[in-house]
Amino acid sequence: MIKLLFIVPYPELEEKVKNVIASHPKKGQLDAEVRMMTVRDTPDVPAADYDAIIARGYTARKTRAKYKDIPTIELTVSGYDLIRAISECCEKLHPEKIAIFGFGSQIYETRSISRLFGVDTSNYTAVEPEHLPAAMQKAVEDGCDAVIGGYSATIAAKRAGLPAITIRTGEDTLLQAVNEAVNTVEQVRSREVTSQLYKTVLYSNSDGVLFVDAQGVIRVRSHVARHMLGDRSLMGQRLDRIAPFLWRNYRTALDSGNEVLDRVLVIPGTKQVVSVRFTPVITRSRAAGVVISLCDITRIQELEGQIRKQLHSHGMKAKYHFRNIIWQSSVMEQVIMTAKRYALSSANVIIVGETGTGKELFAQSIHNESLRKDGPFVAINCAALPENLLESELFGYEEGSFTGSRRGGKMGLFELAHGGTLFLDEIEEISAATQSKLLRVLQERQVRRIGSSKVVDIDVRIISATNRGIAEMTGPGHFRKDLMYRLDVLRLFIPPLRSRMEDAELLFRSLLKEYAEQQGQAVPAVREEALALLRSCPFEGNIRELRNIVERSFVMQKEDGISEEILRSAIYPEDIGGSMPARENVRSAPVQEHGQEERERILEALRACGGKKAQAASLLRMDRTTLWRKLRKYGIG
Repeated sequence: MIKLLFIVPYPELEEKVKNVIASHPKKGQLDAEVRMMTVRDTPDVPAADYDAIIARGYTARKTRAKYKDIPTIELTVSGYDLIRAISECCEKLHPEKIAIFGFGSQIYETRSISRLFGVDTSNYTAVEPEHLPAAMQKAVEDGCDAVIGGYSATIAAKRAGLPAITIRTGEDTLLQAVNEAVNTVEQVRSREVTSQLYKTVLYSNSDGVLFVDAQGVIRVRSHVARHMLGDRSLMGQRLDRIAPFLWRNYRTALDSGNEVLDRVLVIPGTKQVVSVRFTPVITRSRAAGVVISLCDITRIQELEGQIRKQLHSHGMKAKYHFRNIIWQSSVMEQVIMTAKRYALSSANVIIVGETGTGKELFAQSIHNESLRKDGPFVAINCAALPENLLESELFGYEEGSFTGSRRGGKMGLFELAHGGTLFLDEIEEISAATQSKLLRVLQERQVRRIGSSKVVDIDVRIISATNRGIAEMTGPGHFRKDLMYRLDVLRLFIPPLRSRMEDAELLFRSLLKEYAEQQGQAVPAVREEALALLRSCPFEGNIRELRNIVERSFVMQKEDGISEEILRSAIYPEDIGGSMPARENVRSAPVQEHGQEERERILEALRACGGKKAQAASLLRMDRTTLWRKLRKYGIG
């Protein structure tokens, strides 16, 4: 909405204003107020209330001087307005000589127009209304016997005893003034938006910004730049005097017309390190100056930390704590005490234990008890990905580094885990090539993305896990010993469930309650003979197997709860060809099992399952992908 104030000297003009506004093409955008008053009555106008003022003659001149922040549009006298006034004067007054009063250029070509009516005219200019009496007396002395002018001039004429005709403003003049006012307001608003935009961009920028013209004088500066350069006056100062350390690169950008990027400089007299960019402003193929952007390196590091925290909040967080571990055995008490001591250290940890013993549970608990608990916890199963994909996940890659790479590249898990913990599960499955790159990252504390020439500093604690014996892993042709020395600083052994059977019943009841709550049902009763059977189970799959047994038992429960028969069916479910082979016929994998023993155990499981690999993997309590990899490793078809 455009708010206009019309100041008019007579009622007739007020009606014309209303008619012009009512028929204007932009009438829906116009809010016009009309005030009828003379120049002596010019009101006090709040600047915020109107976008423009439209007035005549002396009133316009006075308003423009008084309200410099509000555009004032003057209602000029058109030739048609003058013709109409002279015609009316001749018809009514029959003068011999007419005195025409106005503001210089406002009254023009009067002599040519007066000849059309066969009357003589003379122009008179009064700078201020108080000068009108003297000018009027001069007109009388010059032989004028009638007056044409504005509202104030006609009043002065009557006081001097001269008949007068008021020059009246026509609707065409009003329309022209309204159009000029609309255009003026729109231009002012556009300039204000542009000015505010530049100001907002300049002052919302966390970087320090300077514009230095071609003569080396600072013309624009942000408050950040002023603070960086010592909180002193910069505007109008020469760059080589205020900040001589910027001068050489400024001249290079100005003379070459090319941008000078990422210069790392130290601000003299401080320890502040900044990354500086020099961008020439090109006009008509010449550099009119240079925009200098100064970015505080500390600020970059803070932004990096914020980005990593955001990534951390999107799922890269450890949710388990030591309080989530269920136990009552003395052996587990010792393990937890050891793990808590490890949490206080920043050294790498390797967790050794059979599959299903809860190695990641301990890894997350150690992270959440450590000084890195506010950092990300990033986990990856090294056995779940092919070699080339695992490498790109760990180290990241640049755009275009290989076919199918993501646009813009991708940050690797080491970078994502900066300031936190990276958990590498089934570490024994990493290939020799990836082991070599992993060793270098651990030694240098730097990571290089695939396809990149830049290195990124990282601060990551590694917690790794394996279900194989360390001695077997580092045997000839297997895992690199020098890498293992980096990983195996603190070793945590998680005992299998069968070696702490006093925890089995406690875990069974806890998992049963958890599953019942998930299903929205009551916790079923467990018969004593069923618990006795539970205590005799070897639990080759450890807690993962126990969870499956709990779910089967819950589903098969009867009205009187879980009996021995139901629990036996849950432990030994039926399979094609009869019942599942007794677990004791297939040995569970010891923590330190030699390759030949593992090969025989796999063959034994395959024979027991009729060659069905999926069933053999279930019997061996390992992932199917792990089993298939071991089949290739041992040459088993």
